[in-house]
Amino acid sequence: MPRSGVRVPPDPYFIHGWGFSSKVFYGFVGHKLDLPGHGKGNAEYKDFYDLATRIGLSLNRNSVLVGWSLGASLSMLIALLFPQKVKRLILIGATAYFGECWDKKEIRGFFLRLKKEREAFLSEFRRRAYGEFQDSVSLDVLEAMLKDYVELDLRKHLPYIRAEVYLLHGSYDPIVPIRCMLSLYNLLKDAKLYTFPGGHFPAGYEYIVHKILKS
Repeated sequence: MPRSGVRVPPDPYFIHGWGFSSKVFYGFVGHKLDLPGHGKGNAEYKDFYDLATRIGLSLNRNSVLVGWSLGASLSMLIALLFPQKVKRLILIGATAYFGECWDKKEIRGFFLRLKKEREAFLSEFRRRAYGEFQDSVSLDVLEAMLKDYVELDLRKHLPYIRAEVYLLHGSYDPIVPIRCMLSLYNLLKDAKLYTFPGGHFPAGYEYIVHKILKS
């Protein structure tokens, strides 16, 4: 039991990226969410705003959100919709607008390969972004969610985020290039930035996330 008068921070909420599941946060303690179509996430998916609203309504006050990639964008949207509930954002591999990270030809090619190659292409993407990873998915839901992620543009809304923001990013990230994160950083007020010599899920991020959570 904590000593009387000692503040005990609430457990953080972990929101994974596209094509993965809460398993990527196996080394952490907290509320690990499986998004619709990912892992054990069997809730209906309508759109990004509906998903952000449903998650936001379930949050405790002064919550800490740890979001990776698509989960980082979702975390920012939740903070905008529920400013009274989100105290801190820890964002890994984040961007304000994924549509500016790849050119339109690359995005079209990604969707075409996803439609044609299905599970094989998803496995390749997982290896590129993270490494070997196994968990169930609904490819139809993933396709709809990815479309919304590509179109979600938070740039004009970012100055209204009231939560503390920490950005963690791999300097060699091939999925969200560091230039996209720097665009996000320049739009956020007083964000703290940590970079790593890694990829989309930078090695060594665990230590700094734990350090931020304890601060």
